[in-house]
Amino acid sequence: MPRGPLERASDQLAAAVRAPLCVARLPPRTWALLALYAALATGVLGAVAWAVREYEGGLRRLVLSYVLPESWQFAAEYVVDRFFAAQQGIVLTNAIIAGSLALVTVLLFYVKELVSLSYEQGAALTGEPVRELPLWMQAWEEIKLFLLFLAVQGSIFWIGYGAGEWRAIASVTLSYAFLFYMFAIDFLSPVMQRHQGRYSTILKTLARRPVACVTFGAMFAAPTLIAGAVWPLSIEAVFAANVASIAWAAVAGTWLGARLMPAFRRTERAGVPMRAVAWLALVGLLAFNGYRFGALTLSVHHKSQILKCDYDVDLGSFGVDAPSLAGLLDDDITVGVHFDVTIHNPTRFDVEIEDNRVELRHDGALMGTTRLSPVKISAGATVEQTVKLSLDTKLSNLGKGLDLLDPDDWSGTLYVKVAEHFEFPIALFGE
Repeated sequence: MPRGPLERASDQLAAAVRAPLCVARLPPRTWALLALYAALATGVLGAVAWAVREYEGGLRRLVLSYVLPESWQFAAEYVVDRFFAAQQGIVLTNAIIAGSLALVTVLLFYVKELVSLSYEQGAALTGEPVRELPLWMQAWEEIKLFLLFLAVQGSIFWIGYGAGEWRAIASVTLSYAFLFYMFAIDFLSPVMQRHQGRYSTILKTLARRPVACVTFGAMFAAPTLIAGAVWPLSIEAVFAANVASIAWAAVAGTWLGARLMPAFRRTERAGVPMRAVAWLALVGLLAFNGYRFGALTLSVHHKSQILKCDYDVDLGSFGVDAPSLAGLLDDDITVGVHFDVTIHNPTRFDVEIEDNRVELRHDGALMGTTRLSPVKISAGATVEQTVKLSLDTKLSNLGKGLDLLDPDDWSGTLYVKVAEHFEFPIALFGE
């Protein structure tokens, strides 16, 4: 087995593939500590899974009520729902895996350190005396890693939020890469940290060995990814697989991290200017994510008054305009539909309906879309608008065309745009 700095990609790959085999030679004390680590990780993630299953909505409202006044809670909850609904499924799965890993790391970093230290000393992996960073500094290093997780994961979400195939591809690709590197950073770092290693140096060392990092991360993320694919609705299955991966990675990462010690010794810590740039980038990403989320929440909060308005469709005004004779001859029928909608604003605030669209459905099938003209409803005022819509159909659908005359089979929904890719659905009539 090469013990050099693992410069060649083939050496990095060989070392990463062999790392999981270290469990065959663990000292007895390491096994005992590893069992404790796995048990505690099971307890942490098991408690999270139970709380999510039992009190998901209540927990979210509890958190929102703690940080936001009551009038803002609906807006924040709506933004959270729509924000995550816009993501690719695999991006959310990868985020859950990385998030659970980050949670275990922050809460159990000391136990993980005991496991790694026991293996390093019991198996004489480095042959060097341990020179630990002070415990407070270790905790600060883990907090920095958690902030990095929030900044990068939030940025991946924003990339995936919105229309465009490139966004979906980019967010999925980045989510995989980040998940793999999270495993590598989390479990290869402890050995180097015990020899006065800071993340500013460790990250440089790992960035120069991408094959080792990606291979290691992919191997230990795979069980959880497979569990998520096989049992997509079972957070318990995902967390159980993640616990097994975390426990195994704790010792395998120690073994591989020890193989990277020559490379770590040769890597100089980033200078003050570079560290300052890194901090600016981290703080900038956190601020950007916070600002974007806050701006959306503010917009939804202001527009949420629209939901408090009363909408009344006069079904007696519902009418269908007969198709033209020329359309009948061409087998293309344009049927006009119109109805009156009355909007009353009972709030103390003026309400403006600007960007919007109205969907009309017949027996659940989308028949067409239109929009209300922009309108401002003053506090306590009532306005009336006529909605007109042209529906294109075929002469062969004449049977359904006759059914169009029955207003009871119709439903209408007003979608009001409150921010980019965010719409409030408001039922106007029908089911």
